[in-house]
Amino acid sequence: MSGGRPTRPVVQTRAARLGQILLYGLGTGLGSGLLCVLAAALHSGGVTRAGAAEALGWGGLILTFLAGAITYSQLSQSQIESGLRARLGEGYRAPGLPWAQILTALIGAGVLFLGQFALS
Repeated sequence: MSGGRPTRPVVQTRAARLGQILLYGLGTGLGSGLLCVLAAALHSGGVTRAGAAEALGWGGLILTFLAGAITYSQLSQSQIESGLRARLGEGYRAPGLPWAQILTALIGAGVLFLGQFALS
């Protein structure tokens, strides 16, 4: 407890939220890019420009599939939930897609694909 004064909830503007998603996406891209290049270097015994470009391409592809898996999973879960509620005679409004996670993965994939393009 922090005294008698209540705290107000933090309100985040749309621009601040988009900036946060962009920052997380860049971090995801740089972090996963580093891991992909490191894994390629350990696998092949060294880092070459072509090997790094190929590793970044694979990393971008994995992050793109991750965004698709998040979308597919959410849509499947909504479909199952609405079907179960329909059997009970209840109405159900499915929640929206988790856009923050999807965009973070896609921005990270874009960073990796740009790195691949720059190296090739």
